[in-house]
Amino acid sequence: MLQALFTTRNDWTGLITRITIGAILFPHGAQKLLGAFGGYGFTGTMGFFTDVVHLPWIVGFAVILIEFFGSISMLLGFASRFWSVAIIGLTLGIITSSHVQNGFFMNWAGTQGGDQ
Repeated sequence: MLQALFTTRNDWTGLITRITIGAILFPHGAQKLLGAFGGYGFTGTMGFFTDVVHLPWIVGFAVILIEFFGSISMLLGFASRFWSVAIIGLTLGIITSSHVQNGFFMNWAGTQGGDQ
């Protein structure tokens, strides 16, 4: 079983998946850490996470690290399995803390709550 964890297949599936996830997640992490793409940077994001969302500072810090360094690592193929598990946890946390109250479907008609 342990060997299966470290075995790598020589196919395109992993590469395409890693590049896609890394490319989608990188702008989010760059917004939060660097203030790029219209983001608030590290200080503004940590203030939002701790003051508005009421997350513990360690959770907010982990979100920023996972989104920024995890996305770069996924693009480079470094520790992909570790970062994949971290990104799954991140996504589940985002869903339960911020998005579950607005429902699953897109807000095409503008009738649901949440960001407009």
